[in-house]
Amino acid sequence: MWCRSKQLLVALPAALALAAAPAVAQSAPLVTPVATPALTNDLTPNPTGKVATPQDDVAHPGVTTEWWYASFMDPHSQRQLVVAIFAAPVPILGAVMMYGNGKDPVSSGHDVPLPIAIATHARPVADGLPGVRTDQGEISYDPMRRAYHVRIDSTFQVDAWLDRNQLPGATGVIDLRNRGQWMGWTNPVATSEATGWARMPGGPRIDLDGWRGYHDHNWGDFTMADQAADGWEWGVSHEPDGGASLIGGVVRRDGQWTGSVVDVRPTGTRICTSSTLTMSDWQHGNTLLSGATYALPGTITATCGPHEPYHFSKTFHLTEPVVADGGLVAASAEAPYTTVPGSVGMFEHVRTLVARIADAARANDTRPDTAPIR
Repeated sequence: MWCRSKQLLVALPAALALAAAPAVAQSAPLVTPVATPALTNDLTPNPTGKVATPQDDVAHPGVTTEWWYASFMDPHSQRQLVVAIFAAPVPILGAVMMYGNGKDPVSSGHDVPLPIAIATHARPVADGLPGVRTDQGEISYDPMRRAYHVRIDSTFQVDAWLDRNQLPGATGVIDLRNRGQWMGWTNPVATSEATGWARMPGGPRIDLDGWRGYHDHNWGDFTMADQAADGWEWGVSHEPDGGASLIGGVVRRDGQWTGSVVDVRPTGTRICTSSTLTMSDWQHGNTLLSGATYALPGTITATCGPHEPYHFSKTFHLTEPVVADGGLVAASAEAPYTTVPGSVGMFEHVRTLVARIADAARANDTRPDTAPIR
């Protein structure tokens, strides 16, 4: 049961590349550097970056990788429901309820007999409308309600709306500058208050009213399993004033960070499409798949680049190291992070095997957890 649950967990967005090549990942050697930092920053503003709208959230047939993602976070506990629908590389959908028993990251509880569910689906309907619709469910935008509807009727069930106080994040495209690969991202709902319910396999309904809701969509010609990039950094924190903080971007080969930092408030969304990234206070957690260790930054700060119209920083603080390692790719599996008192958030710190080998070699000469990013 536990072994199967762990394998399914890393097939979802916390380690999406493992879904593309799980058999290869199992045979890859595990590397455990003391830290996996970004080494340099690309400070050129990204001209594709802007405030996200539902019109940016359409399908892209023919790309290598594409998925739609929604999460619901209980502001009164560490519980988080993650729902993902993949169109490529394989048509699957799944859900993970983190902290099912209220204290352990991937665990069963009285209303969560099985914390992970996964299923296949027919290819999404190519209708050109915002969101994704399949025979097993959808993450769709309703123009009449001006809100997103997450509706799944499969091995698990969800019927929830991101329909209260929803605020937009950012959208843009990142060039990996390697093998012609690129990644698109749009975040039409950076934060909201959800209404509705969910049911994990064999369990009763779980009331999602008042949970903080989030939705994004990734696509492009990239896989991560092929090691064309070092990894990515992505996190969201829902804050008590109704706003949110976001960091999102890619670490290119050789450790170059390129990404955005976003401030989302009821008064408006501010985006810096270039930023500096610093990571410190490294902590090691046992990985869900192998039992080996993987380093997570206890503190992550992104600051607007010098050529941006805004000047602000966002700092995420680790609550508990929750990690998964499949060999070719290791990730923090929706590890809980916070930004300000009363916030609830999570962060994905993802690194490929090639990047970890390089970081392990550098660790013989320096201490990356104390050295500044160049």
